[in-house]
Amino acid sequence: MDSNCYQQIEIFISGRQLKDLDYFSKSDPFVIVYIKTNNQWIKIGNTETIPNNLNPNFKRSFQLDYVFETVQPIKFEVRDDDGSNSELIGQIETTIGTLFGAKNQTSILELGQRRGKLIIRCDKIQEGNEVMIMKWSGVKLMNTDGWFDKSDPFLRFYRQRDDSTYIQTYETEVIKDNLNPLWKTFEIQSVKLAHSNDKKIKIECWDWEKSGKHQFIGELITTIPELQQTREYQLTNPKHKNPGKLRLDQFSTYIKPNFQDYIRGGLQLNLMTAIDFTGSNGAPHQPGSLHFRSPHSLNQYQLAINAVGEILLAYDFDKMVPCFGFGANLNFPTMRSGQVSHCFPLSGDPNQLNAFELQGIANLYNYALANVTFSGPTYFGPIIQEALRQIYVQQQTEQNIYTILLILTDGIIHDMEQTKQLIVNSARLPLSIIIIGVGNENFAMMEELDGDQGLYSGNRKAERDLVQFVPFRNFGGNQVNLARHVLAEIPEQIVKYHQLIGKKPNPPQFVDINQLGMTMANQQMKQQESQQQYIPPPNILPQVQQPNIPPPIQQQMQPQPPYQQQIPAYSSQQSQLNQQYPPPQQQGYPYQQTINQSYQQGRASEQINPSNFMQQQYGQPPQNNRSSCNLQQSPYQQQPQNQMPNAQIPNFQYPPMSQSQAYGQIKNPME
Repeated sequence: MDSNCYQQIEIFISGRQLKDLDYFSKSDPFVIVYIKTNNQWIKIGNTETIPNNLNPNFKRSFQLDYVFETVQPIKFEVRDDDGSNSELIGQIETTIGTLFGAKNQTSILELGQRRGKLIIRCDKIQEGNEVMIMKWSGVKLMNTDGWFDKSDPFLRFYRQRDDSTYIQTYETEVIKDNLNPLWKTFEIQSVKLAHSNDKKIKIECWDWEKSGKHQFIGELITTIPELQQTREYQLTNPKHKNPGKLRLDQFSTYIKPNFQDYIRGGLQLNLMTAIDFTGSNGAPHQPGSLHFRSPHSLNQYQLAINAVGEILLAYDFDKMVPCFGFGANLNFPTMRSGQVSHCFPLSGDPNQLNAFELQGIANLYNYALANVTFSGPTYFGPIIQEALRQIYVQQQTEQNIYTILLILTDGIIHDMEQTKQLIVNSARLPLSIIIIGVGNENFAMMEELDGDQGLYSGNRKAERDLVQFVPFRNFGGNQVNLARHVLAEIPEQIVKYHQLIGKKPNPPQFVDINQLGMTMANQQMKQQESQQQYIPPPNILPQVQQPNIPPPIQQQMQPQPPYQQQIPAYSSQQSQLNQQYPPPQQQGYPYQQTINQSYQQGRASEQINPSNFMQQQYGQPPQNNRSSCNLQQSPYQQQPQNQMPNAQIPNFQYPPMSQSQAYGQIKNPME
């Protein structure tokens, strides 16, 4: 595509004279942004909420792709945040081209009669990996609050645009009642403050007011070279002679690695899939089921796997994908159970977990459908637990692998608090979780797990965002747009993980093509291997042909790794005391409580019965270095005394530690 016709832009949103919907205070506005694709509005994100403010300047900006020759509808929905609910203030539809083509790239949009205005400003994005670290303080700032109070100062940073106007790009926190404030250290990309060294940077100091009518204290104009040399700056205010000073207590820069740097350094992605087989999906042989397989088209589960897997497998080091299911009774020839399983291999064999490429995933999916009975309830915890175990094994062998767990589900989960705690505890592990919502259920819980504004477990906040949720229905079957939206956050999540643990990219790996051994004989042998046909397991249903995907080779499992001696083996002794999953003595778990009447009617096939839970054992994985640790055919048992106690892997306890236990005792085994 011509670079003159395609441009990444950043939009900044402000509101003016918004309608007040609250009786005893002012509205708490936030803005939701939608893009129309295939005649459907797709949410791309929302701003933060600014309390009690009818003239907000939102901090969060949005990056968009602007294509000159394409009409790209965009919608802004302004809502009043009332806590658990929100009320519409107003909305407006326009196009990205209209916004970018406005004079000075600034548009004033009417939300409706007496509902206020939105101000949208656009700027093109400049690429750059340099990051600034700054820490500012104020010295004898002007007091705008009178004799009996002191100013509540905060700073705003502005970038100079090509037309010499300024656009706000950052805002600090407010320091209450302090004329000598010390603001927190923060990081910002250099290009967000200035596209070049000759561009000016404006910094304003304001006194915060609850009404939103903040009082101006003073401002300064500087540049990046000046910031590198000068540490104290006099503020100016046309109405006051000496409004105070700002001091730059800390300033440094570094080059922030990007996703491509880690890939060039040898990082490999490990895709792992988990599919929902709970009863709320509907009987798979009925056309209304989400798992129904038509000979003429793919169902939503198949489409989602193809869309995401095709991209991720390009970075997968061996194209072998561990495939699991949850929420079903098992009728496999090698694995049977009258109890519901919350984590089982789609192959029905704990020693054969992996599928080769997309066709292998499709074959195992069809095989599982023919050998399970849909049940419930829906638990994410055991699946996440399994991903953590595989990560643990990989790190014992020092493999440079980042796992992406793809969960496909049709709605509500029943171990929400335990799932949140597992996610919060996984921030320093090489894991991202993609959740694709299939069907038309209420996905409010998934939105909470997404955690763009921060995910909490009790009073602990996740150190990074590692979950991305997308409802399949928003994309109308468009696999390209689905994959693009689902995978948009993965590169940044990978970079933030490595930053969090302080790991820089490895040096680029250069390969001498003369050492690859690709002689003519080798090439002919590979061509012969590529023509071998995949032989599905017995009892498999007829396979629906996947478009443009050649039949793959089912690769052999990897040899037994050296870590086996470090992890105890499974126990299959039936005489040991069964350990229920989840433990009945735990308090506050959702599966201990009666389901309300409306939920019973909607998901009657997922009635919660503690006696039907598959029991769980922790122990050694099978002989593959990407194998399951808890997939015995018999109900899971407690460990014998001579086995490694699970307490030695505290981060992998499931269900997690109760909220009453000290969070400081939870330690990552990777540290």
